[in-house]
Amino acid sequence: MADHTNIAKMSLFTLAWPIFIEQFLRIMINYVDVFMLGHYSDEAVAATGVASQILVISIIMYGFISVGVQILVAQMIGAERHKMIERVITNGLIVAFIIGIIMSIIFLFASDTFLRLVGLDDELIRVGSPFLEIIGGSSIIIAIHSSILPIIRVHGYVRQAMLVPVTISTINVVGNYVFLYGPLAYLDLGVAGVGIATAIANFIGMIMAIFMLKKYIGYTFNFGKLKHYSNKLLYSILKLGLPSAGENMSYAGSQLVVTAIIAILGTEALTTKVYASSVSQFVALFAIAIGQASQILIGRAVGAKEVEKAYQQGLKSWKIGTVIALVVSILLYLFAEPIMRLFTSNELVIEMTKTLFLLSIALELFRATNIIIISSLNSTGDVKFPFIVGLIVMWIVSLPFSYVLGITAGLGLVGVWLAYIIDEGIRSYLMFRRWRSKVWSLKSVI
Repeated sequence: MADHTNIAKMSLFTLAWPIFIEQFLRIMINYVDVFMLGHYSDEAVAATGVASQILVISIIMYGFISVGVQILVAQMIGAERHKMIERVITNGLIVAFIIGIIMSIIFLFASDTFLRLVGLDDELIRVGSPFLEIIGGSSIIIAIHSSILPIIRVHGYVRQAMLVPVTISTINVVGNYVFLYGPLAYLDLGVAGVGIATAIANFIGMIMAIFMLKKYIGYTFNFGKLKHYSNKLLYSILKLGLPSAGENMSYAGSQLVVTAIIAILGTEALTTKVYASSVSQFVALFAIAIGQASQILIGRAVGAKEVEKAYQQGLKSWKIGTVIALVVSILLYLFAEPIMRLFTSNELVIEMTKTLFLLSIALELFRATNIIIISSLNSTGDVKFPFIVGLIVMWIVSLPFSYVLGITAGLGLVGVWLAYIIDEGIRSYLMFRRWRSKVWSLKSVI
């Protein structure tokens, strides 16, 4: 495989803005689903919102392969060990394919069970189950294109990778309209129609990703490459990917438990949580884009043994990300009412959401710190620390506080949001201290 690394003029901004648009469009799919379903029924919003949280966990399940592959490839590019990259990609795709198949089978047969475990009532399970079965059942498609795109990005082709979510989003919006309000509305498929539209869009995105992998990286999979399977390489991928994705898995899992706690408060509180979380994702989007762009730059610097360059890049990314998070979260609070009226006309839901947006000003500052610093630590190979801290704080601190403040103290969703702030605040302090210590400079895998 030839070296197709696009290294010209790589900076935080040139890498971050296409990643921002890519991530923005991914979230816009959720927004559009919520917006269109909000005009269909509030029950559909609550059911699909919870189903989407379960799907996030499935994405993380095969996402850990992508994380490990991306860290290895970035450091190999920095160390100029290009011949090993093809073997890493092959091993990553093989395992992603296997995990995607397993997850597809699980969702096809256990979607009802998952929704019941979260505490949804029978009506919400009836509404959300088809959505979960269709999208979860096509996990193999998401596994493949989600594994390929980080490889394309880490080589510097971030604008090209952006075209995949652009296409997926466009097809998804058109498909939603067709099934909910357009020519196929007479079928009355509801959330199932939204699921079908999403699955079709993801399939086309997968085809595009495979084509780009060949065009820009010069990689094409064939069965002859199965001989490149290596236990040693797979171990390296898992060693990096499992802890870093484990932190995301821990977060997603704790969110499911919190959702079960909120379900005790009733459907209206659950619907408010879905709306507030969906809109708040937009604030985190800036930190995610900066974190992923920083991850590429820091990974290469670490591979090239440029520790001080990596350190300064991490601090620069953190400063930019937290300032943006502060500004955007304040704007979100100021314009909360007109924004929420796009989604619902329920006055109580709108008022509750506005209060949550006020609390989110502090929350998003801590969250931005965690997203950016954890991305930076992961890119250096220091993956265990964020995972261990996340596991302890989320499950031993965050969840008990969510129940005590939200249910026992009677603060409802405000109590849950205060628990979020405590959780993100403790972790952000520990992550920042870790970065300043430079212990990560000893963790390079190259």
